[in-house]
Amino acid sequence: MTALSHPTPRSSVTPVFAQSFSTKDIPPQDQFDAWRALLADTIDLLPTIEASDSFAAEFSSWTFGNIVLTRTLYANAPARRWRHRPRSFLDHWCVVLARSHAPRNGSPSREATRQESLSFRSLALPFEGQAEDTEVLTLFLPRDFCREELEDFDQAHDLDINPQLGALLAGYIDNLARQLPHIPPAQAQGLATATRALVAACIAPRAERSEAADASLSSLLIDRARLVVRQNMASPEFGPEQLARLMAMSRSKLYRLFESTGGVAHFINRERLREAYRRLSSHRDSPSIHIIGNEVGFVDHSTFSRAFRREFGHSPSEARERSLTKLSATPLDVRPPETGPVDAEHEA
Repeated sequence: MTALSHPTPRSSVTPVFAQSFSTKDIPPQDQFDAWRALLADTIDLLPTIEASDSFAAEFSSWTFGNIVLTRTLYANAPARRWRHRPRSFLDHWCVVLARSHAPRNGSPSREATRQESLSFRSLALPFEGQAEDTEVLTLFLPRDFCREELEDFDQAHDLDINPQLGALLAGYIDNLARQLPHIPPAQAQGLATATRALVAACIAPRAERSEAADASLSSLLIDRARLVVRQNMASPEFGPEQLARLMAMSRSKLYRLFESTGGVAHFINRERLREAYRRLSSHRDSPSIHIIGNEVGFVDHSTFSRAFRREFGHSPSEARERSLTKLSATPLDVRPPETGPVDAEHEA
């Protein structure tokens, strides 16, 4: 795992500030030195390759509130060794999610299995490591992000994280990397507050933190479930059992997550219908209503129409007619209408 440099704070018109860097346009013989200079604020990257070898890497970072998330992609997973810089001016905690893709029994890389690990460290404390990760996501939090229990976090430096809590935190960090480029400014500070609470609950869990973190944990799991459903909704057979398997959750835990909002099957059906609404309203030349129904997992047209009317109060053809009317007048907001508590609470 690799902790990357913390970008120097800058003033910005919006609370979400992005940076990027790549070695691809740098001569191969200079790529390692350029990458080492990028990381110099936080770690000392030790030479492990010949001076003439290339070192292909891409770096992105997003600042929201007083938190920074960085994402690094390595091509061909070059081996790396590093150590924390003593007396670094960045007295921050970092949560590091590192991934590597290992070929399965000598199979081609496209069939590789994904391995990942999660760690928690203080940049101000000694640490040395080595890895060949292909992707690294690092969440940087200021030293005083949880002032009341600094001692708890000092003791957590480089210790194993509870596997269940670690899986939730890893999923949250992964979701952040996908969503931060699209987060509106008004939501950035609230997202930083929720992130601090979730890290505290997962790294140094205490009973009094559980309530503060519950909303973030539930939101994370529902966001993950929504992504899995959207990736698989074209299959009419996709249901609660498949969703539980792909999320690596027990069916009982998955059912508890959606118990208060109509159940897992209702959630899957709603996501199918919301996607159908979006496609019906997206543009004038979208496919026929029958094809759109098939694309979101409805084999029978009449079943699709009845479910659509129950969800939105009008038929698919009426939804298309309304969208065409709006398109002729103003740019269309293609989001489907809010239809229940799941969407009101968890829609990004």
